[in-house]
Amino acid sequence: MSRKPGRPTDSSAPGADARYASPPCYAGDFPGHFGEEVPSAEALRIERLNALLEAERAGAKVLAILRDELDARAPLRGLLERLQQDEGRNAVVLYKTIQRLGGVASHETGAFVHKTLAIEGLEARLHFLNKGQAWVVRKIDEVLPDMEDGEARTMLEAMRVSHVDNIAACEAALGSPPPR
Repeated sequence: MSRKPGRPTDSSAPGADARYASPPCYAGDFPGHFGEEVPSAEALRIERLNALLEAERAGAKVLAILRDELDARAPLRGLLERLQQDEGRNAVVLYKTIQRLGGVASHETGAFVHKTLAIEGLEARLHFLNKGQAWVVRKIDEVLPDMEDGEARTMLEAMRVSHVDNIAACEAALGSPPPR
């Protein structure tokens, strides 16, 4: 390990900081734990895709629960069914994409389910759902610049568009701004 510029390695030198007397002493300046391999860019991409997968699963589950709580003729039921199908489709595509990229797809469901169901009232839950949809859009925006795989990039771009559309559809159906 090479010495960082400007840091004396001889702890007896005037003004020397003993923390930098040997490479292990400044190991804390590097990511991860000393001696551990730093995750590759591909591993970080897979990790981010898995976070999206877990979020899509959670969204699909929340929407199925909310849909099933509504009467079959309720005005929002059709919207919830469409959103739920979209979330499920995105989860499947993410799962297959992670596997195709050589990663191991997560089988977890995000904590979003419990957080959403802890909220009282359908309207408040739907506003919270839109915050989750916006979170997914932000995470896709973080992943896209580094996505080298063209097929995965196309899938993420389509997923982003569907989430933006879903946010707008939900806002239009609610007809009121989200609570602050």
